Amino acid sequence: MPEAGRGVVLVGLPGSGKSTVGRLLAERLGRPFRDTDELIQQRSGAPAHEVLRRRGEPAFRALEREAVEAVCAEPGSVVATGGGALNDPLNRWRLWEHGRAIWLQADGRQLVDRLGRDGTPRPLLDGDAPANLASLAEARAPFYRAADAVVDAGVAPPQVADAVATAIEQGLPAGRRLFDAEEPRNHVMGPTHARVVLGRNLAAVAGDELRDLGGTPSIVVDRRAMAHMPAVGGRCLSIRGGERTKRLRSLERIHEWLAAEGAERTDPLLAVGGGTVGDLAGFAAATYARGVPYVAVPTTWLAQLDAAIGGKVAVDLAAGKNLVGAFWPAWAVLADVAALRTLPRARLRDGVAEAVKAGIIGDAALWRLVADRGREALGGDESLRHAITERAVRVKLAIVRRDPFERGERRVLNLGHTIGHALEAEAGYRLAHGDAVALGMRGVAAIAAGRGADPALTEELDEVLASMGFPLTHRIDPEAIKRGLRTDKKRTAGRQRWLLPMAIGRVEEVDDITDRELDRALAIIAED
Repeated sequence: MPEAGRGVVLVGLPGSGKSTVGRLLAERLGRPFRDTDELIQQRSGAPAHEVLRRRGEPAFRALEREAVEAVCAEPGSVVATGGGALNDPLNRWRLWEHGRAIWLQADGRQLVDRLGRDGTPRPLLDGDAPANLASLAEARAPFYRAADAVVDAGVAPPQVADAVATAIEQGLPAGRRLFDAEEPRNHVMGPTHARVVLGRNLAAVAGDELRDLGGTPSIVVDRRAMAHMPAVGGRCLSIRGGERTKRLRSLERIHEWLAAEGAERTDPLLAVGGGTVGDLAGFAAATYARGVPYVAVPTTWLAQLDAAIGGKVAVDLAAGKNLVGAFWPAWAVLADVAALRTLPRARLRDGVAEAVKAGIIGDAALWRLVADRGREALGGDESLRHAITERAVRVKLAIVRRDPFERGERRVLNLGHTIGHALEAEAGYRLAHGDAVALGMRGVAAIAAGRGADPALTEELDEVLASMGFPLTHRIDPEAIKRGLRTDKKRTAGRQRWLLPMAIGRVEEVDDITDRELDRALAIIAED
C-alpha cells in the first residue's frame, strides 16, 4: 500500500493503458481515480482531443495545467495523466509531490496497434503515427525517466495493475528526480551517455552514477558547499570558490593533490560547488592523466542551469576570462534544487540572469515565466526554481547537442557575455556574474535596437531586470572595457563577434559593430 495520504501517478505514452490500469489500481487500493483528460472534458464540454484540435495546443495545455492542479488537490488519489502533461515542469512538480510516479512503458509497435484498435482521435499522431509516436517518445523520455519506477505495460491491464501495486509497496524514495536527460556524446574516452538529472534531495543519485563508472572518487569541493557533499567515499580536497581561484596555480594544486593521492585514469573526479569550482575541477579532469571521468554536482543556481551544462571547462588568465580551457563533457550532472536554499539573494540572481538569457535565445515560455514569476522564485518557491532551471537547461542542451564545439550556433549562448566578461574583469571580479551579464544584455539590446530589433524588447528587458533587483547601470571605465574586449576569446581574424537580441527567440551574430554603437552601449550602462 502507498503511504497514507500519498497518491499514485501513472505516466506514459498514448496507448500505454494509464486510464484502464488506473481504474483497476484505484479499486484495488480503495482510492479515488482521476484522469486529467476526463476532467478537461468535464470542464470544457468536449473530449480532450477535440479541445486540442479546435483550440490549439497552447489553450489545451492551459486547461491541462488547471486539471493537474485540481487532481493533485485530492490526497491519495490515483491519477492518470495526459501524455503531454509532463512537458510542463510545474505540472510534474505537482504530480510528483502528489505521490509515487510510475512509468507504464510499452513497445512502440504495440502502442500504435492499440491506438489503431481504440479509434480515439490523437491529433499529435496525425499522419505517420509510428514516426510521430517515436518523436513523442524521444521528447518525453527525460520526463518519463524521472518516474520513481518503470512497469512493463505490454501485458494485460490486470497484470500491469499487479506490477504497479508491487512497485508502490516499496514506498517513496528519499530523493526525487524531476528531469533525467540522457545525452549521447562522443567523448575522447569513448562513446558515453551523459546524464543530466534535476530534482530534490539527490544524494543517492551520485552513488548510482559512480557505481556505473567504477574507480575511487576524487572530490573537489567548495568549502562553502561541504553540506552538499554526496556520501560516496573517496578522497576529498576542499578549496575556496570564486573567480579569483580559477587560475593556473589552482589547477596545479589539484593536479599535485591527485598525483599525491595516487589517483588513476579510471577514478572519477567530482566537482561540488558553483560554476568556478566546476570550471576548475572540470579542467583538471580533462588534463590529469590525459583525462579522467568528470561528474558535476552544481550547488549554485548559475551552475545548475548553465555553467555545469555543455562540457566547457577553463581557467582565467590576467588577460581575460576562460582563455585556457577545453571541451570535456561531464559523464553526469546532478543538480539538486534543495542546494539553493542557503544561497543569498545576490547569488541567486546570477542564475536568473542566465535564465533571462536562455529565454531570449530560444524559449518564449521561459522568458514569460521569469518575467511574471521570477521574484517568487528568488523568494524561495522551489517549484518555480526547478521549472526555470529545467527550461533553461533544455534550451542549452538542444543547442549543445547540435553544436558541441561552438563552431556556429552555440555562440548564441554568449549573449550578454561579451560586455559582461569585460565588466567583470575591469571590476577585478568584484562585480557579480549575474549583474555583469544583465548589464551586458542591456548593452547589446541597445545596439540591436538601432538595427531594427523589436522595439518592445529593450524596454521589457529593463523592466524584468529591475523587478528582480539587477542594477541597470554601473560605474565603469569605457576605455578599460574596450581593452578587455580585445582579448575576448570569441574574436576571429581580429574582429569581435557580437550576439544581438532582435526579438524573443531570435538572436543575430554580427562582427561589424562600429565604435559609435559600442560607445552608445557603454554609455547606457555607465553610471552617471
